[in-house]
Amino acid sequence: MSEPYYLEYEITTGERFILRFGDENDRDGCHISLDMYKGQLGPVDEAVLERILAKFHGEVMSRR
Repeated sequence: MSEPYYLEYEITTGERFILRFGDENDRDGCHISLDMYKGQLGPVDEAVLERILAKFHGEVMSRR
């Protein structure tokens, strides 16, 4: 089994999430999609984060 891949991402409220992925491409795709959403459609809130995270088979490990 491969090592997990992690991403730390801050949403519009300032809350930071640690996200875990089983695949490096899913992590990178999620990060790119979140940044594209923010640049083209507006702020990334928790609902947007959860929706995009699900598309890339990730999970929230922690939040602060």
